[in-house]
Amino acid sequence: MSRQSTLYSFFPKSPALNNASKGPVGASSESAAAAATGASPSPGEDAAWSEAGPGPGPLAGSTSRAEARNLNGGLRKSAAPAVPASSCDFSPGDLVWAKMEGYPWWPCLVYNHPFDGTFIREKGKSARVHVQFFDDSPTRGWVSRRLLKPYTGSKSKEAQKGGHFYSSKPEILRAMQRADEALNKDKIKRLELAVCDEPSEPEEEEETEAGATYASDKSEEENEIESEEEVRPKVQGSRRSSRQIKKRRVISDSESDIGGSDVEFKPDAKEEGSSDEISSGVGDSDSEGLDSPVKVAPKRKRMVTGNGSLKRKSSRKEMPSATKRATGISSETKNTLSAFSAPQNSESQAHISGGCDDSSRPTIWYHETLEWLKEEKRRDTHRRRPDHPDFDASTLYVPEDFLNSCTPGMRKWWQIKSQNFDLVIFYKVGKFYELYHMDALIGVSELGLVFMKGNWAHSGFPEIAFGRYSDSLVQKGYKVARVEQTETPEMMEARCRKMAHISKYDRVVRREICRVITKGTQTYSVLEGDPSENYSKYLLSLKEKEDDSSGHARVYGVCFVDTSLGKFFIGQFSDDRHCSRFRTLVAHYPPVQVLFEKGNLSVETKMILKGSLSSSLQEGLIPGSQFWDAAKTLRTLLEEGYFTDKLNEDSGVMLPQVLKGMTSESDSIGLTPGEKSELALSALGGCVFYLKKCLIDQELLSMANFEEYIPLDSDTVRATRPGAVFAKANQRMVLDAVTLNNLEIFLNGTNGSTEGTLLEKIDTCHTPFGKRLLKQWLCAPLCNPYVISDRLDAIEDLMVVPDRISEVVDLLKKLPDLERLLSKIHNVGSPLKSQNHPDSRAIMYEETTYSKKKIIDFLSALEGFKVLCKIIGVMEEVIDDFKSKILKQVLTLQTKNPEGRFPDLTLELNRWDTAFDHEKARKTGLITPKAGFDSDYDQALADIRENEQSLLEYLEKQRSRIGCRTIVYWGIGRNRYQLEIPENFITRNLPEEYELKSTKKGCKRYWTKTIEKKLANLINAEERRDVSLKDCMRRLFYNFDKNYKDWQAAVECIAVLDVLLCLANYSRGGDGPMCRPVILLPEEDTPPFLDLKGSRHPCITKTFFGDDFIPNDILIGCEEEEENGKAYCVLVTGPNMGGKSTLMRQACMVENECEDPSQETITFLYKFIKGACPKSYGFNAARLANLPEEVIQKGHRKAREFEKMTQSLRLFREVCLASERSTVDAEAVHKLLTLIEEL
Repeated sequence: MSRQSTLYSFFPKSPALNNASKGPVGASSESAAAAATGASPSPGEDAAWSEAGPGPGPLAGSTSRAEARNLNGGLRKSAAPAVPASSCDFSPGDLVWAKMEGYPWWPCLVYNHPFDGTFIREKGKSARVHVQFFDDSPTRGWVSRRLLKPYTGSKSKEAQKGGHFYSSKPEILRAMQRADEALNKDKIKRLELAVCDEPSEPEEEEETEAGATYASDKSEEENEIESEEEVRPKVQGSRRSSRQIKKRRVISDSESDIGGSDVEFKPDAKEEGSSDEISSGVGDSDSEGLDSPVKVAPKRKRMVTGNGSLKRKSSRKEMPSATKRATGISSETKNTLSAFSAPQNSESQAHISGGCDDSSRPTIWYHETLEWLKEEKRRDTHRRRPDHPDFDASTLYVPEDFLNSCTPGMRKWWQIKSQNFDLVIFYKVGKFYELYHMDALIGVSELGLVFMKGNWAHSGFPEIAFGRYSDSLVQKGYKVARVEQTETPEMMEARCRKMAHISKYDRVVRREICRVITKGTQTYSVLEGDPSENYSKYLLSLKEKEDDSSGHARVYGVCFVDTSLGKFFIGQFSDDRHCSRFRTLVAHYPPVQVLFEKGNLSVETKMILKGSLSSSLQEGLIPGSQFWDAAKTLRTLLEEGYFTDKLNEDSGVMLPQVLKGMTSESDSIGLTPGEKSELALSALGGCVFYLKKCLIDQELLSMANFEEYIPLDSDTVRATRPGAVFAKANQRMVLDAVTLNNLEIFLNGTNGSTEGTLLEKIDTCHTPFGKRLLKQWLCAPLCNPYVISDRLDAIEDLMVVPDRISEVVDLLKKLPDLERLLSKIHNVGSPLKSQNHPDSRAIMYEETTYSKKKIIDFLSALEGFKVLCKIIGVMEEVIDDFKSKILKQVLTLQTKNPEGRFPDLTLELNRWDTAFDHEKARKTGLITPKAGFDSDYDQALADIRENEQSLLEYLEKQRSRIGCRTIVYWGIGRNRYQLEIPENFITRNLPEEYELKSTKKGCKRYWTKTIEKKLANLINAEERRDVSLKDCMRRLFYNFDKNYKDWQAAVECIAVLDVLLCLANYSRGGDGPMCRPVILLPEEDTPPFLDLKGSRHPCITKTFFGDDFIPNDILIGCEEEEENGKAYCVLVTGPNMGGKSTLMRQACMVENECEDPSQETITFLYKFIKGACPKSYGFNAARLANLPEEVIQKGHRKAREFEKMTQSLRLFREVCLASERSTVDAEAVHKLLTLIEEL
């Protein structure tokens, strides 16, 4: 397999750079392509770098280059330096079979290194021998001594069919032919065949690193086993030893083989395959576990001349003599690392006008040269142009000939991109997510990443940073796809072995989209990070139908979901020509993303999407295939088995009760939609399709958390008398979108923030779920007097126990977002997701980190629910003194009072406290269940103990049988429990069933059929234990989620308490006097009225303090003291900027009140009284508008002239009226004198 270069290459020490630019098109390297089909070049190319740059000079204490060549069979035929026989069984000139990782056994010649003058490195277990591989173009490398076997000719039994070294590959057959020719020569003649003597500095660096790290990766016990002679079948032994090799490679430059080669390679007919150029490097050998993978370097390509021979570079710099290798960082490494220096301005890295101007980068990116990718020529996968009515902008047509010219890895990327052209692809390569072409431009411009060298755009970041970078793009409106590697190279090889015909495209590790993240589908999993805000973000699916019977009326089907909570709302309602109900819906549940059926929306609805929802992502889905009809939706829900655990026992239909109510009563199966629910179910279908596309349908729908959406005004009772309007219990006031905007309940009209709004003023909730509930209460305030009175009782009850409230508030501050944690726990524990979701196959390098996060979330939830129980305990003693019913309900346990709503969680929490070691799990990321919690795990442990005891008893029997008490078991892994018997006891007659397995000086080791059987049972039990542990976390979370209703009920109760505490805090800390309002039901003898004494705007004190704001009385429908009669309508007049709108708002908002931010910089001292306004103060508005001061002063003069003239006219009129009267009273005279004084 060839090895790709990725971001990982910039962190370890890197070999010399290959400056030739690499494009994403073209075949893979020669070695990679050959490895794909088994027509591999010799394995030495994996260690040799003969084509790379200047090689090193002679080392200190060694001979010159020419002399080094002579030592290997050159002009001076001298023997190799003497090597102690104990260090190696081979000498220069020997012919051997050599095995390098990833390659078959290959005939080789042992000879001295051309510059070191020695053929062996290291000592003992980690010794490596220098060999030349027989090949058309000979290559050389260092091979572990353990992986060398004497070559005895191609006619030997081991080289024939069925033998250990047999191969039908023509390259190996030719190599064996050359080895046979050399076998007939003496060693001196053979050394003349050693012609590969052109190493490079990168090779030396790689070899040193490999030698230094090789031995350290073994345990002491493994090393002990390797040092002793073992008697075992050769094939098995060789495979085992090959898996034990761990060779670290360093990456040469920043470009991955995913982009192709600097030399185009055209495979022969026999060379059909190619290895995975973009392999992530996950565990290139069995010994390299997924916990600590090592990136591997790509094999260097050899320059090919016209006749196919290798073009060698003749000029080579000599390296100064030195007794020790330099440990400093090479200049090539420094140059490589410099490519990752942070730019002074990340925006300068963005490719705004065709690449960057830096001389090391192209002025135009490769993908910008592709004709079919240009905007005016692009097509969708059905080859439709953008002007076609059915054009699908989310797909891209990629020509087949272009795909065939790509390397297998880049071909896979283009295939994914062609089906998801609207997504930014985070493509997993090893430990990194990499971005290519147009996605790389986005990564650089939006995330501040840096380009990697080459003529095609390429950037990336480590796996652990996925949450931060993905969330940053999503918040900016992008959609992100996470593509994971779903098999290791070993799994790929196993898959290919099972295939009859293998192409080079099959020899690529599988990668799949594991998650698509958009603004409306964030679930905040351990990979995505934590939410940035507490309020819900909704994904809205919408379907509309014109109502022919009522002219401009229409019917809407809606489905909206908060994916972070897994809660669905579904409903269908008729609407007027102004779309009033739909506007109210999007105001109460503001969506961040809208799905609709293409060609379905009316002009009025489109105007709402362009106006009120202009900041939301909007996506049209194709009718039928993407936006399903009602029947297809119901059929899919049942076929997918989302609600298997939520079986409706009454009807036998596996649908939640809300969805069951929307099916036809005559259909017991639940496949026929109800007459007035077709649009709602179709909207649900569009939502489910999109959730499937984002790969979160299983985890969200399986919660079965559905609620029917009914517009607030649809249940209003139209009664014949006024008093019946409020008769219905729990009725809420309708605050439509216009009202919410005008009163600025949530957002102000100045900059769209919460500054100066009612929500900002009163929101002192301490929990995220409390804040969400408060927002819903403000959207739909109560209008039933009895319920309002009960809520006011609750506020008063809480205000009289300040000590208890202080303690409760301290506990509330410790709570996490339990609602979202419950959703996370459900997602992790979902058995549906664990079975066939791509994430269950993903190879994650930071799996331990993610496991720790999952455990921390789980333990945080447990601690949170313990805090909830403490809150109930704190309030338990004072509950009986409360008057409020709602407060008693949320604070009373269900087990103590039937009216109580809070579930008793004590037993369940105690159970989870003893389920596993919490601190150990928090530190290790692994959950080991305690006895009695997991029956499968307990049974596996019991079987392990039983088999181990049985083996110990068998050992005692054998000791008695042989008569030797020193017999012990020896071995590890699957070679355990070998009977180690001293040689002095072996002279006696051993039982026939004893089978020799291995030997060492002074003893031999045996197996018996009984041992094999018992060991097989033990291994089976251990595997069952490991499977149970691996799936333990999921099953543990699944068991916790079984009590979801109780957990959720507890959260809802505390959310109500939190909001009531918030209202009590506002009532207690309000500026000025506060009073409890009295709300009466209107009757025939008591018409509606409003009587406010000294009322104030609730938010105005945020800017105006003390006596600056003048309280006002508002009387509507009341008899005033000065006059008889009742005013049911009041006309408010006054000067500009005089507070008319503020007065109107505070009158409108008896429960919901708000500040007008335009009054924040001027103080007005006006009283709401009868009479005309004396003058205008529009000059204040003029000054706020920054009109020139001279214009304002001139306006003042003109205003005074106009006021004086007006007063004169009024005085003249009064004088004329007084002259017509026979008598003039004192009041009239006083009035005249006042007017004269004002003049």
